[in-house]
Amino acid sequence: MTPLVDDRGHLFGRINLFDATVVLFAFLLIPIGYGTALLFRTPAVRIDSVTPVPITREERRVAGGSRLSAKLKVHGSGLRPMLRASIGDAAAIGFVFENPNSADVLVGEVPAGANDLILFDGVQEVARSARAVVIPSRPPARLRAVGTFLNLDKPTADGLRVGGQTPDEIIQLGPPSVDRRTTSAGATPLDAAADRWRRSAVVVLQCDPDPDNEPCTIGGRSLAGSPAPVFTLAGPSSTPVSFRVDEVLPFSAPSSVIARVRIAGAPELLDLMKTGDREALLDERAAIVVDLRDRRAAANGVSTIDVVLRLGVDESEEGWRYRGRAIKAGAPLSLTTDRYVVSGVVLSLTPGADDRRAPPR
Repeated sequence: MTPLVDDRGHLFGRINLFDATVVLFAFLLIPIGYGTALLFRTPAVRIDSVTPVPITREERRVAGGSRLSAKLKVHGSGLRPMLRASIGDAAAIGFVFENPNSADVLVGEVPAGANDLILFDGVQEVARSARAVVIPSRPPARLRAVGTFLNLDKPTADGLRVGGQTPDEIIQLGPPSVDRRTTSAGATPLDAAADRWRRSAVVVLQCDPDPDNEPCTIGGRSLAGSPAPVFTLAGPSSTPVSFRVDEVLPFSAPSSVIARVRIAGAPELLDLMKTGDREALLDERAAIVVDLRDRRAAANGVSTIDVVLRLGVDESEEGWRYRGRAIKAGAPLSLTTDRYVVSGVVLSLTPGADDRRAPPR
């Protein structure tokens, strides 16, 4: 009978024991290697759902001035921090990894319509969700910008017209005046030799919605802020003109309301107030004094008077707003005319004679 291992080290008298051990070890490595590959293999990326979600103020700030049109919550599997996203042919502003099953995609300027969401690992496409990102078509936002055309020559100042030569419509226009600047010696002409002029105006501007709850932006520049922004518009015969935006108002026509306001101030100041006084605002929202009532003298030399104003307000979810500020009983209100500035407290508000709508609740 042949022994299992003979005296020469052969298995069954034929196979070298060392060779047999090597072969057996190699066979054992196959399942070990397969298991290791399964354990450490990068999982395939899969997109299960794509859902639009609200954009936070912090995300808009991190966008670095780029306009965010949407934020998408992506659910799936195999998601990784180093992935990048594309919406159709447009690269996303950011891919924010949360965990292997969830991530956010920040979407910038993307054409309106249905677009594919594509995920890349480097330059290799690893997942796609067809027509998952729907960007609605929206008309350009419109609003009223109250401001001043600056540094005009006389023919250009005289050539401005309501209805406008600009791509944006001029709806109200003040008279020309000499453009002045303030120096240590007082107000002097900006450039007497060049004879520079200015004109106040209300202009309807078309712009993109601002991502940070501000009125809107034009060419990436906000219409709000300090100092007041200056934009170049097309004037008469397409001549470029500078327009400084001092205040931004809604495009829609205001509602007329009657406000009773109690003004407090020195008697000499209250003596300046007359029926018909108008706030120094070119827009139709400007407050107008329609009556003066119940003047009282206080012991400390401060007098009060109840002033009835007609003014234009805009409706919002919080109620009426006057020039961007909430207006209701108890709210402060200032009146600035060409001759004086006074402040008081709103006592009551009622719809004007030409507008009987109740304030929104």
